[in-house]
Amino acid sequence: MNLNPLVYKRNALYLILGLVIVASLQVIGTVEILEKPLWLSIIDATLNWIFIGLIVFFITNTLSYFHPRSGKLVLILLVPAVFGFINLKFLSFLLGKIIEDPLYLEFIGFSQFYRFTVMFLILVGTTIINLIWYQIGEKQDGIRRSEEAAAMAKDAELFKLRQQLQPHFLFNSLNSINSLIGSKPEVARNMVQQLSDFLRGTVNRNDQNLVSLKEELEYLQLYLNIEQFRFGHRMQVVFNFEDDILHEKIPSLILQPLLENAIKFGLYGTVGKVEISMEIKILNENIHFFIQNPFDEDMQAPKGTGFGLKSAQRRLYLLYGRKDLLQTSKENQVFNLFLKIPKSYD
Repeated sequence: MNLNPLVYKRNALYLILGLVIVASLQVIGTVEILEKPLWLSIIDATLNWIFIGLIVFFITNTLSYFHPRSGKLVLILLVPAVFGFINLKFLSFLLGKIIEDPLYLEFIGFSQFYRFTVMFLILVGTTIINLIWYQIGEKQDGIRRSEEAAAMAKDAELFKLRQQLQPHFLFNSLNSINSLIGSKPEVARNMVQQLSDFLRGTVNRNDQNLVSLKEELEYLQLYLNIEQFRFGHRMQVVFNFEDDILHEKIPSLILQPLLENAIKFGLYGTVGKVEISMEIKILNENIHFFIQNPFDEDMQAPKGTGFGLKSAQRRLYLLYGRKDLLQTSKENQVFNLFLKIPKSYD
């Protein structure tokens, strides 16, 4: 678990403050209750709590990277007991060299059990608190890593879905260009230019999840211009929306596969004019798209039809976690597609 250096500084400050408080309490208790000399009490308390503070710091620092397994939890009791015993003996030896008052030395010897008990409880409490703290931190880090991995997987799938939308459209466009090169070279050149602009726009938007409705419609128009070369006057696409909604954000490249689906169902296998309509409006904090195109149930659907809708539905689920945003219906030889995008307030 990686901790901010400020956390260490804050904890060190708390430790020092705690040591000063308990050392002061020991001095007051020794002087006022046990009537021991002030300067001896200060030396005793200062050395005692400095050594305890060093042990606490060592335990805290060690547990930041070493966590005993469940079968070794006995270390929670053993390590504080060992450190407490060593510290108590060393402190008694050191105080014996510094303090010459026999009565105070007798008091130190008499209070060994109480000193060890207090020291042991403090070190055990420190060990348990740090174990719990670091385990909670590890769980939070694990959750964060899982969320980041899930987000990366979602972004990768969104990217893959966007990439999969292009190949079949690109192949159809190239076939159309190939058929026009001999008979209508000027139209073929214009179509190549439109296709180049369309693909360039796709590359530039690969890293964007949300774009303005205005940008999406401008990009959609590039696609429709290419399809217009293929179907000529037979294809008519009518948009109905108010200009004040053009700033709204929607998923990038979400409309093109829906229009492509409408064109496939509406124009493939027909010879007359076909009108495809798209109405856009805002209702109940959602952007509504309503697309209609003629649909002949007796006509065999082109190979591959349906992938665009499935990929769009999958993208919507990954972005919004909902499966009800894209719905379709067929009625009186008309294919209806209803798309609902929650408004973005970023």
